[in-house]
Amino acid sequence: MENNIMSTVTENDLKRLEDLIINNQKIIEKGQGDLKEQLTSIDKRLTVIETRLEDWKPSIDKIPDLAEKVGELKNWRQIVIIALTALISSTLTWVIRGGNLKP
Repeated sequence: MENNIMSTVTENDLKRLEDLIINNQKIIEKGQGDLKEQLTSIDKRLTVIETRLEDWKPSIDKIPDLAEKVGELKNWRQIVIIALTALISSTLTWVIRGGNLKP
């Protein structure tokens, strides 16, 4: 009798373990399917981004040249400001001295 009860308990436990394993396997397979869908979605978005970057590449490649030109313009702006300051300063000095060309 004891052997029969032990056998039934063991069979029930094994059946529950088997069910748990099968259910967990189904959950894992579903999770893998969800991950595949997400990866596909991400891949599509990356393709769109790569296409946009390729479209923008010619403009992006021009950035260093534009930065250099802006730097050159800055230098010219500084030169003009210095020249104007010197001109205004000398003109004011000349006016203060009375407008005479003699030293």
